Amino acid sequence: MGVGDSGSLHHTCWVVNDLESVARSLADSLSIQWGVWTVSPDDCTVHGEAVPYSFRLAVAQVGDSNFELIEPLEGHSVYVEHLATRGEGFHHTCLIYSSRESMRAARDELADQGRVMIQSGALGDAGEFYYFHMPETDSALELLYLTELPPPEMTIG
Repeated sequence: MGVGDSGSLHHTCWVVNDLESVARSLADSLSIQWGVWTVSPDDCTVHGEAVPYSFRLAVAQVGDSNFELIEPLEGHSVYVEHLATRGEGFHHTCLIYSSRESMRAARDELADQGRVMIQSGALGDAGEFYYFHMPETDSALELLYLTELPPPEMTIG
């Protein structure tokens, strides 16, 4: 069983320097609305090391999937690395799982294949996420388990 057998496409993500500016521009261009949240995960890792970080994210529903924007805030993360080495742009695609167990099984399957986990974060009862580097596309794949999101801090568009 492969990772795609149990996950569903949730979002495509771009890392940006100014989330609000980019969200406003895309909201106007694409007639979409963004919800914005600040995230400070528990038990964060970056390249296998415990590293605290935080970020802002904006999500806009587009059909049956979503666009996501991420702006790094505090600490070192793969988002900071991406901006430093590649600048703003496409960062990852996310598969979401209906249970924590199925998401962890997918994580373990990727690790068993020798894939490199580059970042993780726990969100308490709200969920958890893992990023793996995918050399075939030279991008990241996020595995996500998420319960219901709280109301956004703000909306744009």
